[in-house]
Amino acid sequence: MFCLKLKGKIRLLLKHLDIYVDGHVTTALQITTQIKNLLASPVTDLLTAIIPGNVDDIIRRQLICALDRAIEALSIADSCKGFTDINDKLKCFVEQLRIREPHLQDALLQKLASLLTSELDGGRLKQSLYDLYTQARYAADKA
Repeated sequence: MFCLKLKGKIRLLLKHLDIYVDGHVTTALQITTQIKNLLASPVTDLLTAIIPGNVDDIIRRQLICALDRAIEALSIADSCKGFTDINDKLKCFVEQLRIREPHLQDALLQKLASLLTSELDGGRLKQSLYDLYTQARYAADKA
């Protein structure tokens, strides 16, 4: 019964979610899902593997910039900060994710999605709201 009420509240929250932010959450969750898939099977060109092919060039550049900032903000590995090339930084990040416990991987990927959403949205809202929207959307998609 509790789960049904919670699911209903999450869906109600998502109905009131800013449609513009929702699009960014969708994109960010697609990227983090692709990163999670990479944990099982390495790929040489990570950016091509994680950014959907149908993404506009402007959004692609925003995503690359957002990934760069978000990886540094998460700082699960200080060694990743030494890389200037986003592909190298992303490879380092994925390698650092691989050595973490699965529940910590999920938490880091959710936070990454939240940071990406904030970057794509221009940081109009408080980070805690992006965290909430991302977690609610992730939970609703899982339900």
